[in-house]
Amino acid sequence: MAIIAIIELPGVTKEQYQVNHTSIHAAPWWPAEGFISHAGAPADGGWLVVDIWESKAALAAFMEKAATIFEANAMPRVEPKIYEAVNVDIG
Repeated sequence: MAIIAIIELPGVTKEQYQVNHTSIHAAPWWPAEGFISHAGAPADGGWLVVDIWESKAALAAFMEKAATIFEANAMPRVEPKIYEAVNVDIG
């Protein structure tokens, strides 16, 4: 079952987000298995990320691989809010 992951990143700037985004896309394992969609946006006092993944397991595998990138770029550790996706339309 597809999931929506909402990640609120307090205190994160657009520049910090962009560095992480670029680093992930440069990783040899990208695109990660089970990845469907991603969007990032400024939010009150930080940054907001909304991802769609094929499953919770796919998101967990990505988070494990991306952990070193997040740590290297001083991203705060936060737990995503997970929701079951009812409809996923691409394009």
